[in-house]
Amino acid sequence: MRQGERRALIELASVAGQEEFCARLEAELGLPAGAVPRMPGHVTLFTEPGGRGIALYTKAELDSLSGDAELTLTPGPWRLDETGAILGP
Repeated sequence: MRQGERRALIELASVAGQEEFCARLEAELGLPAGAVPRMPGHVTLFTEPGGRGIALYTKAELDSLSGDAELTLTPGPWRLDETGAILGP
């Protein structure tokens, strides 16, 4: 994914029990249903050296980024330059 100058390799993942965990956390903390954000399951596999990942905290955020002209989803395999910067497939 690319967002402006930030680049990261992100793999979406299915996390067994994620919904049950969020519901139990809400119950334990006395929060209403839906108060704990349901983050899209993902793993940041790589960022550019000294870089930060592209934060994905909610499904709505992921959906909005997916429609952003600045964001590209590029399948691997990936190539890196001598500094470790992501060049793409």
